Amino acid sequence: MIKLNFVVDQNYFISHVLSSMAKNRFSSAKAKREIVGFQNYAWKISERYYNFLISRFSSEIWLSAEIKDLSKRLEDYSQNLKKSTQYQSLLAQTDKYLNDCKKQWEKNYPKTRLILKNLTGMRFDKRFTVFITHPGLKNGHYLGNNKIAWGHNEDWPNYTTVYLWHEILHCYFTDSPLNHAIISFLTDEELRAQLNQGKYPPFMTHKSLHPLMNKILPEWKKYLKAEERNINLFRDKCTKQFGNLLTPERVGPYCPKN
Repeated sequence: MIKLNFVVDQNYFISHVLSSMAKNRFSSAKAKREIVGFQNYAWKISERYYNFLISRFSSEIWLSAEIKDLSKRLEDYSQNLKKSTQYQSLLAQTDKYLNDCKKQWEKNYPKTRLILKNLTGMRFDKRFTVFITHPGLKNGHYLGNNKIAWGHNEDWPNYTTVYLWHEILHCYFTDSPLNHAIISFLTDEELRAQLNQGKYPPFMTHKSLHPLMNKILPEWKKYLKAEERNINLFRDKCTKQFGNLLTPERVGPYCPKN
């Protein structure tokens, strides 16, 4: 069985909020004012440590005298941020979101595991830690070593369940455009459609994958009608038919559809 341990790592949580400054990093406008308020507060306390905390700094800092006690200074900076009312409000919202994610996942797990087992022919028996971040900011990434980062507005029913499975499947596949397209067919499209009585196309996943998925779609439809399914054999068939599509790709920090 798949086991998920949902946690909020406060240091990672702070770093994610502070690094999500661009407009396209927001998944909704519900808490945008509070998030921006916290970012402004952190910037006001120290621009220098703000930038260092999100790994945005010049290499010359390593030549400064300050580097000797930088760790202590960053710890003090982080503790000051955690004491702020802005931070406590965002953390409370994220704790609630964690509980919502856990409840949705546990409710849907028996059905979704059966769906994906039937679709892939795979056994699912791994344990993952899911690092939850604020739902008002986009986050969806398989971090490696059975770790997942997750946070997003619930754009449609069962959104969290679908995309947690998406990230879980990244653990079972190497990084390539073809594998990412297959993961998207399995989760973003077919799992979503079965849970929400939907259909596809149009596709819900990354637009960059749409051309490849349109090529694969006829074979995918045949695959869905097969009595027994083996996703690895399907992948091998697509590889032979569509060429060398297993060139490693850089999986971005955000997998769900933007």
